[in-house]
Amino acid sequence: MSDCENEKRLKKCDSFQGEDKISNLPEAVLCHILSLLSTKEAVRTSILGTKWKDLWAVIPNLEFDFKSMYHPHGIYSDSKEKLNKFMNFVERGLILRDGLNIQKFAISCFEIYDFPYIYAWISNVITCNIQEIDIQLSVHPYAQLPWSLLTCRTLVTLKLSGRFVLNVPSSIHLPSLKILHLRSLIYLDDVSIEKLFSSCPVLKDLNVVRSDWDNVRSFTVSVPLLRRLSLRFDPVGLEFINSHWHKITVNTPNLEYLKLHDHISEAYVFSNLPHLVEADIDVQRPRMSDVDSSTFAKRVHDLLPRISNVKFLLLSTHALQVLGYYHGYNIPKFHNLVHLKLGVDRYHAWRLLPNLLVNSPNLEVLLFEEGLVHVENLDDYYPEFSSMLLEVPACVVVHLKAIEIYKLVGTKDELKLIQYFVKNATVLEKLTIRCHCLNVVWNIRDKLLTFRDELRKSSWGSSSCQLKFII
Repeated sequence: MSDCENEKRLKKCDSFQGEDKISNLPEAVLCHILSLLSTKEAVRTSILGTKWKDLWAVIPNLEFDFKSMYHPHGIYSDSKEKLNKFMNFVERGLILRDGLNIQKFAISCFEIYDFPYIYAWISNVITCNIQEIDIQLSVHPYAQLPWSLLTCRTLVTLKLSGRFVLNVPSSIHLPSLKILHLRSLIYLDDVSIEKLFSSCPVLKDLNVVRSDWDNVRSFTVSVPLLRRLSLRFDPVGLEFINSHWHKITVNTPNLEYLKLHDHISEAYVFSNLPHLVEADIDVQRPRMSDVDSSTFAKRVHDLLPRISNVKFLLLSTHALQVLGYYHGYNIPKFHNLVHLKLGVDRYHAWRLLPNLLVNSPNLEVLLFEEGLVHVENLDDYYPEFSSMLLEVPACVVVHLKAIEIYKLVGTKDELKLIQYFVKNATVLEKLTIRCHCLNVVWNIRDKLLTFRDELRKSSWGSSSCQLKFII
């Protein structure tokens, strides 16, 4: 390159010194750049110049998280002063919007007790063609939501967490709502929550975590287009020791995913679920219930045919305990089931397991995520395992490809059951065993190594199976 060309290039570079190219971009482009940042990061751009000062407030998503903004390391100090700054910051952000459309409004703060601000903020964003609202607050004692929230025509996603009172108006209608997540809310009565769900005609995803104080006895979900349903009700207080009778009714013919974690209801009424692909069942007879164990177990058994089309099934430790109390053993055929995840059969020594395997003819993956025996210390009593069937279930011989076992402690019963599987599973590709995390404390490492050696010397039906033994 000639000296003349070098000189021209240097002059050109000098001409750009001090020029802020990014700030000269169109405002729409700058807003798009800011939309890729968190609200906290977008606010920091205010120091870049006059053009940037309030530009962060124009981005489509407004997300305010008190913890990440003021206590990112979990160290709380001067919380009252910082809380006031946080609330003023949210207030200013909404004022700067001045009615502009908002795509998402999210706020997470478990220190706010001045609810009129929250009420006003929600009322404000509802007028801005809002599509997504995500509110996580610790409201004490209680706070009512604005009725306008339940008539918002543009709302697609609504997530509420806190002791909000949901007093459903007579004119409720959420025509665009597809995702609804509710946690720890209080409802007026049984009818109000049923009306809420039925007023969401295109709802696809419903997630409800119920609390002791939610004021609902008969919980009904009737949403024809619903695809995902997650219900969790696990009271932590003592308020339900003398509780009223509880019931869950579900009518969702297009459901594909079901999570039912419920330790308080005494009856379940489910319509057929022909499109169900995955189910996660964790149920338990309520404390101090008037329903005896056998009757409750029969009601849970009656739920199984409704979910028998699933490909993926999880039965928790509690669910196995309940099912073991019913001696009818009318387990339906799970023709589509390929992946079965089980808790630990704590009281019935896997009496149900042979029946599950026989009725899951296409099972490929079997996972014992809580182990084969329930043990909290080495003095625990292990009930002797029930004998497996002499006629080996078809799934074990023809389809079973993977077995994974957690919390192994090295008992004879564990070895006996595992040997049964490896002897008869002719297409088994992988056996993974993870020993109990307390094995070092219990000083059973040598016992586990002996267990591993005994297993390796056993008769294996599959010559290509890989054993992964993790101590």
